[in-house]
Amino acid sequence: MTLMRGVDSGRLLMIVSHLFRPASVGSSPAVMRRGYTQGKEMIDMQNNGKTMRLGAMTASAILLMLAVCIVPVSAADDVFTDNNQTYAAVANYDGARFDIFGNNTYYFNFSKPTGGLNAIHITDSPSSLDGAVYTNRPASGTLYISDTSTDTQYHDDVILLFAVPSDAAYSNLNLLVNVSGYQWTPTGSGSKPVLGGGNYHDLTLSETFVSSDFLSGTSSWRPAPLDNYPIYFDQDMDLDEQFKIMLIDLYAGSVNQTGLQDSGTVRVNYNLTGYEGAAYFDVYAWNNQSAQGQGISWTNRIIGAGSSGWAIST
Repeated sequence: MTLMRGVDSGRLLMIVSHLFRPASVGSSPAVMRRGYTQGKEMIDMQNNGKTMRLGAMTASAILLMLAVCIVPVSAADDVFTDNNQTYAAVANYDGARFDIFGNNTYYFNFSKPTGGLNAIHITDSPSSLDGAVYTNRPASGTLYISDTSTDTQYHDDVILLFAVPSDAAYSNLNLLVNVSGYQWTPTGSGSKPVLGGGNYHDLTLSETFVSSDFLSGTSSWRPAPLDNYPIYFDQDMDLDEQFKIMLIDLYAGSVNQTGLQDSGTVRVNYNLTGYEGAAYFDVYAWNNQSAQGQGISWTNRIIGAGSSGWAIST
């Protein structure tokens, strides 16, 4: 896609009209035609039979003006309409677990300016709930999504973000995801669910995702309470590195309760094949009812202390 940057079309029209304006203006509209004499472009502008001739220097000036005003750029940062109060669809074949809007999308609702960055983490062990930044991970492995929230102490559903650089060779990519964790019917009051052994499922999701499951467009950032939030730890946002992104509903929720299986975490076994290069996981959490309202209001911190993330290198 090509975008115009620098001036809008009205401004451009005003500039060109100024360059081509006749010496005198009559009651009838001006007529413009193009002619060529011995390879030298001449532009004739007629108004009430009076002709104004512009030479090659004027034509060159106009072309230079257009070159400055119209700058073709590649489409970028168009996966999400905004970092907050926006919608995005999941890639699952069976759609969203909680399909509130009937189109398999979830609503990102970060109601606090800097909130929602301390409750959800990515970790390599359910015994380390605060997680960490994991780099150079293999193409096949296991990660856990942990919950340390103190207000809700649970999240009804967890959504995984998967990203690869947009300039990578990802057309043959296959990502197998097997998920274990707890499921429950969301409480209307927003209170923490009471869970037992019957709520735990060894397999809430088993699905292979492919390149066509990426959301259309590319982006250097992802939804978060802060603008221009990175995909991975230490990402240089000034480089405008673009990514292909997909969202995967894990069909399981997270709970801040160490007495549960895997301490209430969501276990994700993944296997990435048909792809070589860098890849990244981030995570989001959705609640039916909370102080922030209904929607995705939590994600893993990826800037500063308390960050957690998962970076694959194959």
